[in-house]
Amino acid sequence: MTSGKGGTGKSTVAALLGRALAARGLSVLLLEFDSGLRGLDLMLGVSDRVVYDLGDVLEGRCRPGKAIVEVGSDAGHLHLAAASTDRHYLPNRENLSRLLRSLQNCYDYLIIDAAAGLGEDFEIAKEAADLALIVVNAEPVSVRDGAKASALLDGKPMRLVINRFSRRQLSDDIPDLDRVIDLVGAQLISVIPDDPLIPKALGAGGEPGGDSPAFAEIKDLAGRLLGESIRLCTERLK
Repeated sequence: MTSGKGGTGKSTVAALLGRALAARGLSVLLLEFDSGLRGLDLMLGVSDRVVYDLGDVLEGRCRPGKAIVEVGSDAGHLHLAAASTDRHYLPNRENLSRLLRSLQNCYDYLIIDAAAGLGEDFEIAKEAADLALIVVNAEPVSVRDGAKASALLDGKPMRLVINRFSRRQLSDDIPDLDRVIDLVGAQLISVIPDDPLIPKALGAGGEPGGDSPAFAEIKDLAGRLLGESIRLCTERLK
């Protein structure tokens, strides 16, 4: 999961996608790379149970199981390895690659929540991933940074997620969704509507209710990633 810039809701999409995949009976591990700015533990309601983090594992201070926390009602399916609290920490590529290879045998999906920006953190996440989801908002700065991320992915399989979409965001620069797709240069896989239920639910460390249009779309996104043919529900987009 990458975005180029921060503030697109990338971590929110990662957290809810993890829940959606786990609800289908899949085992999912969320790996948070945003050192010093971690938030997935709060979004998933497990901040009081995080003792060790990804940095501790990669530096050999603990075994992976010590830093992996089970999440909520999906216990046994959804897990989190939280980011280091040290904002200067960069994972060693060799250690990270070794860790990911070992974890691939334990989970159906590893979701990497990459740090914002396009620096060394981005390159490390890119190298580790099989597929990149570029999360943007339908506004010029976000789209431009998403296009930069797309260019730097350098042939890596990628899909576009337009998050927190509202038709009120559209402008002369971004008149429609096709313009976003053209500028970013990635195939669209999801348009997630702006939804006030999402920050309320994640602020409490829980899951949005069944009437959340954004979570309904993220469940559809999970299905598409699993190879299901699910059309975009334009009725959710206002």
